[in-house]
Amino acid sequence: MKLNPHLRRVTIIATFALLGACTTINYTSQQFVPRDAGKISLLKTIAPAYTIENLEFVQADGAVSRGVYVRKPDAEFTVLYFMGSGVRVDANGLYFSKPLTELNANIISFDYRGFGRSDSSGQPHGLREIGSDSVALYDYVRKLVPGKLIVHGHSFGSFVAANLASIRPVETLVLEGTGTTARAYADNMIPWFAKAFVTVNLDQELLRIDNQAALQNYTGSVLIINGANDVQTPASTARSLYDSLNRSNKRYAEIADTGHMNALSKPEALKIYREFIQGKFQ
Repeated sequence: MKLNPHLRRVTIIATFALLGACTTINYTSQQFVPRDAGKISLLKTIAPAYTIENLEFVQADGAVSRGVYVRKPDAEFTVLYFMGSGVRVDANGLYFSKPLTELNANIISFDYRGFGRSDSSGQPHGLREIGSDSVALYDYVRKLVPGKLIVHGHSFGSFVAANLASIRPVETLVLEGTGTTARAYADNMIPWFAKAFVTVNLDQELLRIDNQAALQNYTGSVLIINGANDVQTPASTARSLYDSLNRSNKRYAEIADTGHMNALSKPEALKIYREFIQGKFQ
């Protein structure tokens, strides 16, 4: 039987405690009941003015992209949200949708092909297919929704969003928990004390991921948000990306007391996001 994460942590702590002294472990039945705090359906109780609609788009090779359209009639703009690797609409949709509803935005997000709700074509796929999927989904969403459209990418999704902005005339781009290259991202996964003993090899597909190169000719506005305590994509790499963008219509926000996943949970981040949408870049 697979224990839920909370119970697993309790068990690990208790095991180490047993090494030093006798102890008593108290379990409750609730610790064995699985819960998913990030379910997209929970948004209905938090933001009752919104409806959640299912979306389905068939890609050129037969792969099926499925996602959600979280919306209400008086929303001010729409966010096309590209999730991080391993993040799914159903399991994690509440986490990224809730703060965006506080900004009075509609949200559209799709699971990546072959993952979550979405199906692959049955053939092997990689970053190239995900990139072409994102372009097709942008075109589909641009026709579907009126008014202002924000492309927002988090973590791995920030690389997807930046690549999209190099291909399509994205007006407004938000990169959260981002960095410069896949090489920098991989290097950050190795603790400093182990770097002398670990060699990281990336295949050619990964080596081509480069946000600086992707945004070299991009002319739209850019907001880069990073948690001050982010260890996956440290603020220093996000700042390097920001500094490499030679334009005035950009803004950088380093959010205190947040890590890789929760920068938008802070009122400060939402305030900056709102100001950025209104054209305030400093």
